[in-house]
Amino acid sequence: MEGIKENVLLSKYSTFRIGGPARYLIEVSDPKDIKRAIEKALELNLKFLVIGGGSNILFSSEGYDGMVIVFNSSNNFLINDNLIEVNASISLNYLVNKLDSYTGLEWAIGIPGTLAGAINGNAGAFGVEISELIKQVKVLEVKNKKIIEREFSKKDCNFGYRNSIFKNNYNLIITSAILELEKGNTEEIKKNIKNNLSKRILKQPKGFSIGSIFKNGDNFSAGELIEKAGLKGKQIGDAKIAEDHANFIINLGNATSDDVLSLIKIIKKEVEEKFLIKLEEEIKIF
Repeated sequence: MEGIKENVLLSKYSTFRIGGPARYLIEVSDPKDIKRAIEKALELNLKFLVIGGGSNILFSSEGYDGMVIVFNSSNNFLINDNLIEVNASISLNYLVNKLDSYTGLEWAIGIPGTLAGAINGNAGAFGVEISELIKQVKVLEVKNKKIIEREFSKKDCNFGYRNSIFKNNYNLIITSAILELEKGNTEEIKKNIKNNLSKRILKQPKGFSIGSIFKNGDNFSAGELIEKAGLKGKQIGDAKIAEDHANFIINLGNATSDDVLSLIKIIKKEVEEKFLIKLEEEIKIF
């Protein structure tokens, strides 16, 4: 298959700028090409991984011994009244700004990554989650070395807090989704987008990161617990717990996956010992 490259550094495909070489890597923008790439991986008996913007993934510095399929941003969407069918590789920020006459997505401004990533982890902010807007999700399912095209209803997606049926099932690949939004006042929506972006900029640390490392709980903020455990600013190698938001780990330039995993281990141990709470990772680790 044309376009397959060998030994490509995954650090280029992660907002963390961490990751060793993928044995094979191909960039695609059409779901048909995802299917072809998976077929090639199956033919070669390789494990495979489909990624988007790389905004909540920690790749191993040792690399990935398989095929990484990068589903690149495609800005296609179809509008049918208040139902909008969107290519899953579309950037969330692009979508928010383009659909500024529809209300419901204002919370997503400033969140890095793609729609597929948001659905995968049921992303949310300001009290809203992407699951609230989902009508249907189109998926490629890899089963018994065959690829099946499927349509999932909102119920089928098993959405939970920062979770979905897709989160830890890498044989389910999101290709597009139908969102249900309401028409709104464009000026008011633009104002809300601007306000939400300002709040996010103030809250999020500067530097290379992959967003919140741990899930919050019903009665706790992971960042507050990490701060109360006295871990703000703790550093291993070039990985550092952010000073301005303790649920972020920053790559100062040359951090390895082991540096980050060591910090994650320390955080989990300290928080459990001090507060009897087991933190759960929000990120994916490969």
